[in-house]
Amino acid sequence: MKRPNPTFLKKAEGIKTSRKKRTLVIILILLAITFVVVFISSIASAQDTYRLMYPGLVGAATSTTTAYSAYQRPVHTTTETTTEVTTTMTTTQPHAVLAATPTPTVSPEGTGRSQNNAPDPFMEDRNFSFKPIEIQTASYQKRAVYLDDLKEQVEAYQRSHPNMRICYEFISLSSGERLGVDELDPVLPSGAMAIPAAIVYYDNIAGVTGPLSEVVTYDGNSKGSRNSSYIASKYSYGKQFYMRTILYYAIAKNDSIALNLLFNKLGGQEEALASIKKISGYISFDDKVIYKDYSGKEFRTSGTISCYDMGQYLSYIYRTFTINPQVNQRLLNDLAANEIGSPLSAAFPEDTRILHVLGRNTERKAYMECAIVDYKEPFALIIYVEASTSDSAGTAIATLGSYTQKYIELCYK
Repeated sequence: MKRPNPTFLKKAEGIKTSRKKRTLVIILILLAITFVVVFISSIASAQDTYRLMYPGLVGAATSTTTAYSAYQRPVHTTTETTTEVTTTMTTTQPHAVLAATPTPTVSPEGTGRSQNNAPDPFMEDRNFSFKPIEIQTASYQKRAVYLDDLKEQVEAYQRSHPNMRICYEFISLSSGERLGVDELDPVLPSGAMAIPAAIVYYDNIAGVTGPLSEVVTYDGNSKGSRNSSYIASKYSYGKQFYMRTILYYAIAKNDSIALNLLFNKLGGQEEALASIKKISGYISFDDKVIYKDYSGKEFRTSGTISCYDMGQYLSYIYRTFTINPQVNQRLLNDLAANEIGSPLSAAFPEDTRILHVLGRNTERKAYMECAIVDYKEPFALIIYVEASTSDSAGTAIATLGSYTQKYIELCYK
């Protein structure tokens, strides 16, 4: 018998060994991939478990709450086909007014607290822009019927709450359609007067690129309630502010001292009101009027306007913005960034942008929500409520807001 060729046997053995090594490498790679997949799955499972166990901590850094828990957000179950709209937010370069050299001083109020009296820089944030208006599906005849139904709902709510005083004004900013219920009655705007005051400042002084770097000083002559002032709670007399900061505080923080500093820069309340009346003055803030509050107590006082007037101011902002956006851009930014919770947020879907000021006179138990709502169409909504508690007033505003939301929803169903 012929013996096998030793060279051939060596080659065959080498091939066999190579195949074993290749098989082993493939097995190791598959094990490694399996390990990675199992590891990722376990992490995802752990995150799901975390969400279930601690839902309050997930997203806590960006979550917001409303103080009006008595009113529950309505469930929006309407089925509709819509075209996805991408809102373009115009971003500007951060612009800061440079602060002067820091000058630490001791508070003149004798508290011993030191503060830097030099004005702090103000950083402009992203510019607000309205989203595109959706296409209305209801006919104008149907819309008129729905508007009548809305009025009946508001009036029915008034009748069912005789222990409240309620005034209501709705204005479609795109069409000019209006609905008012006791909108000409005198109401207490309180901090909401910052809206017409800011309009006049931007129109008469600041314009598009006006002197917002002008400096004002918080001193003993700065009028306003210390209980409703962020400035008074944080700073001592002598602190300086740029006018841009004062405008922001008056709108976004509802600061009464900032509002009075704004009136001072307009030449005083009398001169400021003269300019405000040119926009609307059915009831001027300096008029003496007689009215009865929610409890039946009669007052003869100034310091009131009407919901109709506030509707005119909000309409003016929108109209001016559509003609020349730069004039009221910063005012809209501040309204959108308002730090006081809006009771209307419970009445609309969570992604609805509400630009507002909530005027509050706790002594008279009067609350005035003045808002531009950027919903399926932009509209102004002014709701005034006097009630025995802030919770009941907030619930009333949210409920009337929900009636308005349903009306708009029907028009675009």
